[in-house]
Amino acid sequence: MKAVPLPVLGATRTAVADAPSHAQRLSLASLWFAPHRIAFFVATALLLAVSFGWTSMLVAPHTGTNVVTALPPTTAHAFVFAAAYMPLYIAGFMFTAGPRWLQVTPPPAERLRWPLSLHIGGIALLLAGTFAGAALAAFGALLLVIAWTTIGIAYAALVRASPVADRLHARCVVLFWAVGIAAALLFAAGLGTHHYGSASVAAWVLLFGSVGPISVTVAHRVLPFFTSNAVAGRAPWRPNWVLALLLAAMIGLGVMLYSPRIEVLRGAAAWLAIAPAAIAGSALAALAVRWGLMQSLRGPSLRLLAMLHLAFAWLPIALLLAAADAGLRVALGGGGLGLASLHAMTLGMLGSLVFAMATRVIRGHGGIALVADDRVWFLFCLLQIATLLRIASPLAPATGGALATAAAIVWTTTWTIWAFVHLPILLKARADGGPG
Repeated sequence: MKAVPLPVLGATRTAVADAPSHAQRLSLASLWFAPHRIAFFVATALLLAVSFGWTSMLVAPHTGTNVVTALPPTTAHAFVFAAAYMPLYIAGFMFTAGPRWLQVTPPPAERLRWPLSLHIGGIALLLAGTFAGAALAAFGALLLVIAWTTIGIAYAALVRASPVADRLHARCVVLFWAVGIAAALLFAAGLGTHHYGSASVAAWVLLFGSVGPISVTVAHRVLPFFTSNAVAGRAPWRPNWVLALLLAAMIGLGVMLYSPRIEVLRGAAAWLAIAPAAIAGSALAALAVRWGLMQSLRGPSLRLLAMLHLAFAWLPIALLLAAADAGLRVALGGGGLGLASLHAMTLGMLGSLVFAMATRVIRGHGGIALVADDRVWFLFCLLQIATLLRIASPLAPATGGALATAAAIVWTTTWTIWAFVHLPILLKARADGGPG
């Protein structure tokens, strides 16, 4: 089995050129070899659980089944999808790439045992409370507050202990992680007082004030670096003002998409948002090209890099869709593109970014060559199809429900197959015999 030198998350290590032998024994004990193993395994299990649940709810009306929920389904859907798996993928990455950025010793995976247990319990109660009652869901959100606080304190300790002068990205992660904790607390308070408007705001804050900003912070750090490693002659380019632009665009998109829900802002917000959203979308589209989007599409050997670039490309698309939506609402006095922009950001950018980063980390830290084979590339393309179907659903009122259901089915099928391919890697020792 041929060994090749391979950069993984900023370090050089040796990885085998093909997948590990299926003769290797699967063991749950392997999940405790490194933080990303247990965090990614649990995150994927929860992703599948909430995806199957939501898909079942969308399919039910087509089969004549009436599903009744105790909570507003869209509010519960928004919060649960942002909270169930994204924080754990982020945590797995924080304790894998973070120590390399900070030049500190990574904590043992055992440190995550209780936070992950609380997180699983919290999501289980949230899902049960969606049908059984707000009090149960509120208690689940409080468990998430405790779990995320524990994880945040552990990561903040690494940042404080770091001797590295440039800790900007790590500090941003700590800041926006704290915003996520506040969002979960607000969600619990909203449910506990039956003030579902507050719960809806909390879901929005979690998405656009925590998960989204952390994701673009990571993209600003790793995309130029990975591109410079893979494409000859390219130096990493990531000035701090670009990070500020990314964060402003993400937070601004959230404010813009939520403003139509506020009666006094509805008309004015649409007028005021058109130009900034269009300019920001165009600027980020130019940034995607500047970072090497076109170079990443040059051949199969760069597919893993291309997946990261294509994931990022959904953010300018989301901003341009938001500008178009605002323009249509101004011109028509209503209507617009519905949730097209929101799902371009969530399914498109966040979903694709998690897919690409999790694939890269699992393969790289599993001792497997960092390439996306035809199967992985096909699954990534399916994820893009799911996003396009969901974006198209509000544009065709007659078939919108069917398109949204089809998008959920494709999304869930894609992640199920991905899990069958990649979770066994987490349950085995590294294929190259290395630690972690």
